[in-house]
Amino acid sequence: MHPKHQAVIEDQVLQEASTWFAILQSENVSREDQQKWREWLSQCPANQLAWEQIEGIQAEFNQAANSSTSQYVIKQTPSRFFASKTTSLFSAVLVIIVSLLTFSFFTPFYSEIDKSHFQTAVGETRMIRLADGTQLWLNTNSSVDTQFSADLRQIILHKGEIFISSGKDKEYHHRPLVVDTKDGRLTALGTRFNVRYENNKTSLSVFEGSVKTAPSQQPTAVITQAGEQTIFNQQKILTNSLPVDPVNEAWTNGILLANDMPLCDFVIELNRYQESMIICPDELNTLRLMGSYPLNNIPRVLTAVEHSLPVHIWQVNKKIWRIDKTR
Repeated sequence: MHPKHQAVIEDQVLQEASTWFAILQSENVSREDQQKWREWLSQCPANQLAWEQIEGIQAEFNQAANSSTSQYVIKQTPSRFFASKTTSLFSAVLVIIVSLLTFSFFTPFYSEIDKSHFQTAVGETRMIRLADGTQLWLNTNSSVDTQFSADLRQIILHKGEIFISSGKDKEYHHRPLVVDTKDGRLTALGTRFNVRYENNKTSLSVFEGSVKTAPSQQPTAVITQAGEQTIFNQQKILTNSLPVDPVNEAWTNGILLANDMPLCDFVIELNRYQESMIICPDELNTLRLMGSYPLNNIPRVLTAVEHSLPVHIWQVNKKIWRIDKTR
């Protein structure tokens, strides 16, 4: 807990007080400088309060150095200013001390910020419960930073896909929950939603509540409601109010959901969860899949695809598989 007088002194005022102290310690200090200092001192009580604090720091410094320096009394003209090398050194140190003090006292965002980094490997999904109660799922090959302060709950999605079920903010009731990608900012309005960042665009799917979408280079924002999907890049909203796709939530349960999904689109999704690659010729995209497929057992998925469609899946080499239509 900071002393009361520190809580009311503004950063700028403390900086001004330390600057005046350095000026008054100079060998070349003039009467005009002294007069300006008196005028500054009498401008407002905050200036006097800041000067008292500077004097307090000076007294502690003098005591530690076992030396005596002049004490300045508020509203009293200094008759002589000690300008030794020790005092000059103290003036420099004082400016640094005041800067550190004001940084600590007046920018709690930086001193109290809670930062964490999370990531998943290819084929891995992970659920994390954040400090505010929010549940955060990371899909395969994803990377995020979380930065929680007294003013903001920020999730930075660097790559991949996340699903968020926002919790009730237990410590603070006013902090917005935002997700930032290179394309812009998403602000949650009490919600469950999915965010995917890839190929220089961001896809948002809202399952509950609503989310405000603000592209980084567009002055206006849009609100995406539950059951809707929005796709955007840095410059603009690309599509808005599309029906939400359940596949964007099913992955949190380890399921790749296919609801009349073209085969090659299904393969593109499946390839995200493995180091090897499955090649699907474009002509096979006329074939469609229905069903739920476990992401933790891709060989089983491929067997199920062969049983569902007139295709043959074979291994080209250690890293590549291929799907061909059976004759």
